[in-house]
Amino acid sequence: MKVLIIFALLCVALSARAAAVPVESDAVAVEEPKSAPEEAVEVEAPVAEEKLSDAPGQFFSIGFNQTEAVEEVAVAPKAARSFCPDGWLSYQSKCYMFVNTPRSWFNAEEHCNELGASLASASSSPEYRYLQQITRTANRATAWIGGFYLQGYWMWIDRSGMYYTNWYSQSTATSNSCMYLQSAVGQGWRNLGCGTQYPFICVHNYRC
Repeated sequence: MKVLIIFALLCVALSARAAAVPVESDAVAVEEPKSAPEEAVEVEAPVAEEKLSDAPGQFFSIGFNQTEAVEEVAVAPKAARSFCPDGWLSYQSKCYMFVNTPRSWFNAEEHCNELGASLASASSSPEYRYLQQITRTANRATAWIGGFYLQGYWMWIDRSGMYYTNWYSQSTATSNSCMYLQSAVGQGWRNLGCGTQYPFICVHNYRC
């Protein structure tokens, strides 16, 4: 009888031990799926960080391009625009006015000064021909220009150097110390007493 009881107890013990082993294996099987979400979370995290890192880069790029555009507009040089006032004629870098009212040389210069100008000078052959042209256009044969004689020298009243000369004929400079042009083609300037009344040409160094 005792043997049967001991055998029964052994069977119960073995069956309990066998039941305990599957429980442990089930526990391991349950724990394995838990590692998958953790790996998924770790994989998603770098993706989120990469997206965040892209956004500032794109914003900086846009801001930089806008800055370049603003600077380009600011630095871009403006188109040069210049003009002569109404009533003035443009030639090269100067503005000219032909005044058809005869005056003495001194009064002519004074009138030009009131306009912010001076009697015209001719620094080259093309410039002198232009002065002749506007004199002919006004139907005049002569006009005062800015040449005058002082202390042995001919000079221009606008203080430009007299490096170009185009004398047609020259009278005694001490008594005929003011210069006038002749509008006929091929004729140069001459000198006469400053009290003679001629029309005249004013020049202003506006940018034309």
